[in-house]
This record gives sequence, structure tokens and C-alpha cells, in this order.
Amino acid sequence: MKRIMIYMAVLLMGISMSNGEVAAQEADETRIYTIVVDRFLNGNSRNDINVTDDEDAPLPFGGDFEGIQNNLDYIQGMGFDTLMLSPVFDKADDDYLGYDIESYGEIEAAFGGAEAFQNLIDAAHGRDMEVIVDMPATAADGYTTLGNPVLNDLQQSYYDMIGAEFIDLNNADNQAQYRQMVQNFVDEYDVDGLSMTVIQDGIDAGTFMPEDVTTYGIIPDASISAEGFDHMSDPALTDALAESFSTTDREIPAHPTDGTLLFADHWFSDRFTKHAVEENMFPGTRISQLTAYLYAYPGPIAFQYGTEVALNGDDIPHVHRQMDLWTDQEVVDYIESLNDVFSQHPNMFQGEMDVLKNEDGHYVQRYRNSDVDFILNLNDTSVTENVEIPIESQDEGKMLSGLLIGDLLRSGDMEGDAFLAVLDREETELYAVIEERGFNNGYIYAGLIIFGGFGIFIWLVARKRRPREE
Repeated sequence: MKRIMIYMAVLLMGISMSNGEVAAQEADETRIYTIVVDRFLNGNSRNDINVTDDEDAPLPFGGDFEGIQNNLDYIQGMGFDTLMLSPVFDKADDDYLGYDIESYGEIEAAFGGAEAFQNLIDAAHGRDMEVIVDMPATAADGYTTLGNPVLNDLQQSYYDMIGAEFIDLNNADNQAQYRQMVQNFVDEYDVDGLSMTVIQDGIDAGTFMPEDVTTYGIIPDASISAEGFDHMSDPALTDALAESFSTTDREIPAHPTDGTLLFADHWFSDRFTKHAVEENMFPGTRISQLTAYLYAYPGPIAFQYGTEVALNGDDIPHVHRQMDLWTDQEVVDYIESLNDVFSQHPNMFQGEMDVLKNEDGHYVQRYRNSDVDFILNLNDTSVTENVEIPIESQDEGKMLSGLLIGDLLRSGDMEGDAFLAVLDREETELYAVIEERGFNNGYIYAGLIIFGGFGIFIWLVARKRRPREE
């Protein structure tokens, strides 16, 4: 009975906290689900061209726009509000990834063509989701080519296979032609954003991208510098995230404050799962910890399709395996629960962040806001960890209420002038700093009446069924 009473009181506190928070402005961070169109799901076999089921052959698997549209519930349920698609333009029939461009003026028929593409965009917009398309720099007719692209090993392997040449995006004529092509594409299909996997050093996206869409620069190699994108990835930070979360007890990079695009893998990188497997760690736990860190970042993140079901791979074409829904439902459920919590508290991203601890995989960060502060406690170590969370002047008379696990820290859980938080290995908790509340007597009395009445009912039934004495 005592456990039931405590459970009811905790539930009540959660409800009260949710209803009592001041409404906050909508957060502006973007949660991107990146998709290799051909390798997601085949929604319409009538548009299949050169499709194979041989994972060793770099041929199409038949994924298309309809396959993505049919699974928007799944994607949005995990909290992703944006799709980032691999190139959608008319390509060679034996190319699956989409960079062997034959015409920038047409949408790939094997993906469903222009009508299916527009249907996907309309369906996404109907859910308040946005669509980003990755723009190739593959040379087509009329462009001056680039002589020295900067490619990582995966890119080199793929581009050698398709024999591609590249557009010199520092050439003024190329810039004008490319910009007009992209503007026509955005205007025709109402695309929300554009990304580019940068293969040329020193480019400025402002010279060849339209101004009325958000742009993302994917930087796969540390030797490349670029500017003019609204958000850019940092290859050193990408590598650090993959290495940090592939195992335990490694220092975690602090969240950037400049809008850097965060991710741990991309379709031109090794799969994050590969790093965890090499460390002999359970991928599901590693993915869950990584996701908690990403979702707690007040800026854009990108999460590659299939990471949630631990797709593995480190070469072309195995890094782009076919999506396998429901393979690791436990991880998907955890991501959905993360989304439920963070979507209920967008105000946590409206203030400043302070890192309270960052040591060997234990990362503690405070989010300061005008109404409710939040504290992220991410224990990515191999042992149970304690941390003293300093009590500030505005914290007097308050408690820490855990939103992910349900941990509650009251004034009795203090060590000097700090809350003493204890967290098991490889777990994450997010606390809200709220006014300390006792148990709600009304709810407790109601519980006593309900359960007491039920107990009396059972006793009476049992007594009635007891055989009478002769």
C-alpha cells in the first residue's frame, strides 16, 4: 500500500508540474532524419528499375518516396520534424545513391517521379514536418569541372564506381547556373531546406544557393573549409561523438553554442553501430545514450535512418543497408519516450547552458530559463556515479524532479549546499527544478478509500463463499 501511495503522489506531482509551467516560445532546434531514398522502403514496386536483393551489389533496392511517406508516423513518433533526403534527381539506372546525375531538371523515376515527390512533401507539410534535399555537385552538361575534389575513403570508393566529375563551385559562371537551377527546384516543389556534402575547399554557399531556404553544409573531411551555410557540421566533432558514445568512460564533447549541425554518422561515413561493435559494447544502449545527448542539444541534429535499429557497415554499399523496421523496438520505444519528454518542455532550450561536470563520460549540464531550469545528468560511465548539483539562490525550497527515469531529489537528499544525485551506469536523467511539494493528501485519501473498499469487497465475497458449519 505504501508503494501505491508513493506512486500516486509522484504521478500527481508530474501532472501538477506539467500544468503549472509557464508557456514558452517554440524552440527553434531541428531534428533531422537522414534517408538514402533507395535504401529505406519500397512502397511501389511498379517503379522498380534494376532492383536487386543482393547486398553485395551496388544496385538499387527499390526504395522510393512512397515508402517514406507510408512511414511518416514512425519517423515523427521518434521526434523527427525534418526529412533530409539523398539526391532526388534523374540519375543513372545502375546508381542507387543518387549522385550519378543525368539531369537536374527531372525527378528520378525509380523513386516515383515528380508526382510522388510532391506527394511526400505535401504529406510532410501536413504534419508540420519539413523536407531537406541533398544537392549534388556532380557535373552535368554546361558546367566547368573541378580538378581536385576532397573526398574521404567512402566517397572515393563510390565516386570511382560511378566515374563522376564535379562542378567547380568557385567558378562564377557555374555559380550563377547552379543557383538558378536550385532556385527553380525549390520554387517548383516547395522544398524547405538544402544540404550539400562538401567536396571542394573554400566554397561560399551564398554564391550558389538561394537565400530563401535553410542550408546545411556536411563537411566530411577536416581539410575542407566552407562558409555561407546556415548550419555546418564539424568533422572533428562528428568523429569525437562517434568515439565517445561507442563505449563508456570517455569524455563527452560539450554541446556547441553556435548552431553547429550535430550527428555521429552520415551516408558518407561509417555507421555509428560499427564503432560500438568494435568496442564490444551493446549497440542498443550506445544508441540510446547518444540519442539522449543529441536530443538535449539546443541546435540542429541529424540522425541517420537505421541507426535506431543498429544497422552496421563501413564500406560501399554495405554502409547503406536496407532499412529494417521494428528490429530493435526497445531502442525505438526509448527514443519515442525521449521525444515525449523533450517535446513537453521546449522552454529548456530558451536560455543559457552551463556544464556542471564533464569527466570521463559523466556529463552534467544546467539549462537556465526564466521560469523552470533543467539539469541533464548523463552517466556514460561503467559504474554508478554520484554528482553534487550546486544549490543556487533561486533553488531554495525547490526539488529536482526526474522526467526520464522518475528520480526525485528533495531537500533531504542534500550534501551541504548541493543535491546529491546518484545514477546507474549508462543511464540518463533530465531533472526539472521545481517548487518542493509534499504528498497530496486528497489523492492519498482517495487511494485509501478505493483500495480499502476493494479489500473489503474481496473479504465479503470470500466470507460469503466460505462453507457454513454443520
